[in-house]
Amino acid sequence: MPTAMIAARAMVPSSSSSAAVSSPSSSSSSSRKTAAKASSHARVMMMSHHGARGAAVVTRAGRVQRMGGGYLAPMNAKAHGPRFHEYGGFDIDPELQHNRVAYIRERCDVVTKEFPNAVGMDDFLFRTEVMLRRFGFTADNSIALTSLCRDEITFPLKNAIHDIFGYSLDVDGLGGVITAGTTGLAAGLSHSPTDYATGKERYVLFALPHIAIDAEGRVGSILRAGRQGQSCACGALVKMQPMFKQYKEGKLDMKMEECAHDPLDPEFSILTRRMMTAVEKEKIPNGGLPLVEVTRLADRVIRSDLDKLIQKTVDVSKADYAVVTGIQIHSTTATNRTWHPNLEFISPTSMYVVKDGVRHDMDVLAIDPPTPRQLFHIAGGDEIFDLPLPRRSWPGL
Repeated sequence: MPTAMIAARAMVPSSSSSAAVSSPSSSSSSSRKTAAKASSHARVMMMSHHGARGAAVVTRAGRVQRMGGGYLAPMNAKAHGPRFHEYGGFDIDPELQHNRVAYIRERCDVVTKEFPNAVGMDDFLFRTEVMLRRFGFTADNSIALTSLCRDEITFPLKNAIHDIFGYSLDVDGLGGVITAGTTGLAAGLSHSPTDYATGKERYVLFALPHIAIDAEGRVGSILRAGRQGQSCACGALVKMQPMFKQYKEGKLDMKMEECAHDPLDPEFSILTRRMMTAVEKEKIPNGGLPLVEVTRLADRVIRSDLDKLIQKTVDVSKADYAVVTGIQIHSTTATNRTWHPNLEFISPTSMYVVKDGVRHDMDVLAIDPPTPRQLFHIAGGDEIFDLPLPRRSWPGL
């Protein structure tokens, strides 16, 4: 959990009034608790951008930081602003309830258009924890190893994994491709707790590349704290994307030998070689690969590499292990002229457990999801905030 839970309140504009910033001191505790509550299973990372309409950011101590007429996240917040959790309680006003549900559906639709099986990050991790516990994996007896991209916006997922299994060991590199190799992976495995009675070890390996899809559905687009204009994610995969067209046309000049890499850019050169050798040139479209397909390719490469590394490092007579893979998806506002919460999603791609040397493949989405109220309390939230109106009423779009 963040060192200071932050709460935001936004006055949702009606047809007869414009949005207004609400002072935290002007609202009582009871009015906050009767405010509208959301009904999504997605974790919210919320940040008010410069000039945002109708949003105030309030610390628990009641301090608000204001710059340039807009309310911004406090300076002691993490890199991309405070994390918020949608509360799934009861809306008092039917129209407000309808608007909130419609808003969440619109935000989810732009993500599921590209990744139909995507679910909220907390939803995904709740189901994963339930599934793994059936096979005996807990925070007390297991160590988590993570292979995510180095980008700081992947940390909500990393921190959430820490909440479940304690601190994890990183084996990742640019694009989420594993660069720690057998030495790094073996080092992490050697840090595992051991069962007092049996001496058995347990490992949980998470491996997920990432991508951004903003609130308007633009693939690769994301807003970053303190930067004007749009940024992108995954930056390494975006940089690599034009190379597929060059590779198709025979214009890509790169060393494809097994051990070749650029000593001044080792991770990107390793990522490039691994990705290019995993795709058949004849199957690349003439225009190259769209970013969604590049990200899916990265997921397949990571899964293949992980299986090979496990074969070299894990002794199944002494350890049980689980592998959880997917694609991490960030959804932010499309413009810093309006305030919208950031939503974190996961598109699962595989999950399996090897217990006593026997592999069990599982569908994590077969587990019933938690209710929004459960998610809110699991995340430790104690404040409620309003969400923007559905797209038809979004200001500035």
